[in-house]
Amino acid sequence: MGGVDKADQCLSYYPVARNQQRKYYKKIFRYLLSQAVWNAFVIFKKNGGKMRQVEFRMKLNEKLIEATVCNPSTRRGPFPKSEENVVRLTGRHFPSYVDESESRKKSRKCVVCSLKINENGKRVRRESRFECKNCNVGLCVAPCFEIYHTESNL
Repeated sequence: MGGVDKADQCLSYYPVARNQQRKYYKKIFRYLLSQAVWNAFVIFKKNGGKMRQVEFRMKLNEKLIEATVCNPSTRRGPFPKSEENVVRLTGRHFPSYVDESESRKKSRKCVVCSLKINENGKRVRRESRFECKNCNVGLCVAPCFEIYHTESNL
């Protein structure tokens, strides 16, 4: 029982389970994830690692974030894929009004404006009545339409 008590004690220092969790499977998942991190730490220490548990967890988080941020295949959002990039940068594109028959709304979210961040650190959401039919995205006419069809790093 000495090893189990030690593991429970060390896991209690960094709790990931929430007390008021309504869904039992989320609580089980968080517990299993915490246990997996602890097991990885124990293996790391047995192989001669010289870090404390908090340093190990921070390094693990950094590596996980680095792996997901740098990999463009895991990126989500209104960003076009590379093959769509060529289409939006070449050819003839014209702004047109959003059709009310296709969607119930008269406006769409501007893709370029939604990439901007306001002073509160939140993304800007600006509606536009115009879209590019070829690219099937909502865009503001004045600056955003040109920016979207000329800059490749969007």
